[in-house]
Amino acid sequence: QLVEVNGSPCLKLTEDEEKMTLPGVKTIYRLYDAAGHPFMDLMALEEEPSPSAGQELAVRVLGRLGETSKVVPTSVEPLHRTYFRDGQVCEPLPSLAEVRSHAQTSLSLLSPAHRRLREPQPYPV
Repeated sequence: QLVEVNGSPCLKLTEDEEKMTLPGVKTIYRLYDAAGHPFMDLMALEEEPSPSAGQELAVRVLGRLGETSKVVPTSVEPLHRTYFRDGQVCEPLPSLAEVRSHAQTSLSLLSPAHRRLREPQPYPV
């Protein structure tokens, strides 16, 4: 999605709050609970300070813009990696086997409440 034009953040205006974009370049973090399960993926502006383990965060879940809640992760994993910049590879690309292994590991870490087939608990972003 378009987030910037010539270095200036852009906001998509719409009456449907769920389709509204947040202006600026973002980075993504996965927040983990005390049991080692991820409980939320946090999208933050690139220039904001990174969240830290044990630090209380005020968060808003996408689609529920008016609501704010507080969470305290026991660990934080940055998810955003830049592999291409200005048409050039800037970090070695993982093999297909590495991508598959990473995806399987990520899925296995999810809480059983998120993985169950019937009425899974929603995973907030």
